[in-house]
Formats: sequence, C-alpha cells, structure tokens
Amino acid sequence: MTKTAEEAEKFIELRAKGLSFDRIAEETGTSKPTLLKWNKLYGKELEQAQYFELQALLQQYGLMRKNRVEGVSILLQAVIEEMKKRAGNESLSRLPTDKLFTLYLALEGRLEEETEGRKIDLSPLGAYQFNEYAEVD
Repeated sequence: MTKTAEEAEKFIELRAKGLSFDRIAEETGTSKPTLLKWNKLYGKELEQAQYFELQALLQQYGLMRKNRVEGVSILLQAVIEEMKKRAGNESLSRLPTDKLFTLYLALEGRLEEETEGRKIDLSPLGAYQFNEYAEVD
C-alpha cells in the first residue's frame, strides 16, 4: 500500500511533538519500518518541524513567565504598600531590641542594594528575615 504525502506530514508533525515510533504507528496505522524509513527520508523536514515546535513551547513559556513576573510584581507592590501603612500606623516599640536591630540592618542593606543598582532578592520578605538568636548589648 502506497502512503500519501498527508500521512508523511502527519508523521512529521507527531514526531516533532516527541511521540515515539510505536505511538505514531499506533495512531496512524503505519508500520514501524515505514516510519523509520520516513525518519531518514524526511530528516530535514523533521528537524524544521522540531525546531518550530520548540520555538512555540519557548514562546508559550516566555508568556507564562512574563505573566508570573507581572503577577508577583503586583503582589509585591501591594505588600510594600501594606508595609508602609503598618510602619506609619503602628509603633515598633513592641518589637524586641534584637529583632529591631536585625530589621534595621536588613533595611539598611536593602537600601544599599537598591541605590547601587545591583540585582536584589525579591523573594517574599527576603530582607525581613529575623534571627532569633542575635545578641545586642
């Protein structure tokens, strides 16, 4: 039985998506030896299809990453605004001296990083970690 160009194109599409020869044979009804022959015969077309498949995945990942960064940025801005409100409305007098000093050092370091233009850790509350065992005289 002669295979059509449509069947070969379907093979290239499925193989570019990473499907195994066995799986493609099962889905298309084409024998595995024919698929192996097509793999050699259409090698260049297959490489191009794999390239475009990879580019589509990378573009999708890039968009997802951009959305995640935007979401985290919006959340970070909300946290910063809430921290400003709390710092303005609440007294830090209830904070133990060692934690207040640790907060001072963390904030001073954070300002230093910001003004030097270095990349900083934007993990949630990364600059506000308290060392419970810090000793202050």
